[in-house]
Amino acid sequence: MGVRLRTLLAWCAPCLPVAALSLPLVVYLPPYYAGTLGLPLATVGFLFALVRIVDIPLDPLLGALMDNSRTRIGQFRPWILGGAVFLALGVWMLFMAKPGVSAGMTFLSLFTLYFGFSCISLAQTAWGSRLSTDYAERARIFGYWTALNVFGSILVLVIPPLVNQLMPGSGPAAGIHAMGWYILAAIPLAALAVGLFVPEGEAPVGEHRVRMADVRGVLSDPRMRQLLLADLLLSLAPGLTGALFVFFITQVRGIPLETASGIMLLYFVAGLISAPLWIHAARRFGKHRATAVAAIWYGLVQIPVAYGPADNVLVFSLILIVAGMPLSASGFLLRAMLADLTDAQTLDRQQEGREGADTTGLNYAILTATAKLGFAVPVGLTYPLLGLIGFDPRPDAANTPEAIAGLTLIFVVPPILIGFAAAYVIWRWPITADAHAAIRARLAAA
Repeated sequence: MGVRLRTLLAWCAPCLPVAALSLPLVVYLPPYYAGTLGLPLATVGFLFALVRIVDIPLDPLLGALMDNSRTRIGQFRPWILGGAVFLALGVWMLFMAKPGVSAGMTFLSLFTLYFGFSCISLAQTAWGSRLSTDYAERARIFGYWTALNVFGSILVLVIPPLVNQLMPGSGPAAGIHAMGWYILAAIPLAALAVGLFVPEGEAPVGEHRVRMADVRGVLSDPRMRQLLLADLLLSLAPGLTGALFVFFITQVRGIPLETASGIMLLYFVAGLISAPLWIHAARRFGKHRATAVAAIWYGLVQIPVAYGPADNVLVFSLILIVAGMPLSASGFLLRAMLADLTDAQTLDRQQEGREGADTTGLNYAILTATAKLGFAVPVGLTYPLLGLIGFDPRPDAANTPEAIAGLTLIFVVPPILIGFAAAYVIWRWPITADAHAAIRARLAAA
């Protein structure tokens, strides 16, 4: 049976504040800290990359702790409620920073935010894998998860142009502060929704301790490594385009900063309304094949985004719609595939006579770590590279043709190569619908 819509929407509620953070952290805050708050461009790139790299080793630890959590209010619920506190504190510190903020305070703000971010997102996705054991239903569950993530991104995108309309000439700080206030308001409401209205069920029986052997066991699985590599590649591409989007839109395409949010809104709306398309494709052709098609699509579509006519509003809008359509696919399809892999790993342990500990949370933590790495690397590499080619990040800067050409090249070529590489990696994924049905039958018979 399918998961009830009310339960599914309550489980998806944390997507609203979490997704509202994803876009500012990649697109808005790095240019804001470099152009408005006054931190050097290379320092901003280093800090935003470093905090994610430092945060990555914490994810497997948090996932293992979640796997071994047994409380009166559930296994994953305490992590979402506790993570909400850290997330709210980090949002306040980061979004409300004043000009002259130090590099150390910026790092502390980012780390606090990402710690809360990890607690909520890991607990939510691991919890989601327990909502159903059906191959197709899992695509629906994580399809809703992605749709709410995209919707959360759309909501936060509306804020800067709205602030600009209500407060003309207020500058970038007003929009950043408004986004921060919105996220701060959404965090407690989302945590309460999932905490009060989503049942957890019984946690699996297993060893209740955190062991490095479990981490090694997960990483020794070639299927897990295949999934992790695909997730890393599919995070690198949007991480790179996202990190450069504001610079690219304003400097290369000549679109004013005030309208950039409106353009991105169209892009994300396309990703939202396309989610049912990818759910249908996953059911019809398999999750892995749908993921491969989306990867190639995302890479190739950067060519018309970069070279299509920006002065024709209708044509450029259509290009952005096509560019946004594959945006939602890989995130939910790979996590649905990981739920299937978790079943396969459980069966492997049973057949080999080694029950071991449940690794659901650990699996999702490691997958989240690769996604974080994929979004951290582009900022850490591209920002110093932009400095080397002489690119000026200030909103009113007049960059040289050489700097503009270099920015365009960085924006277009890597996503194409990454898209084809990701498709090659994931195409031969072994857990198809038939294979998963056989796995579930064996687990039911055991």
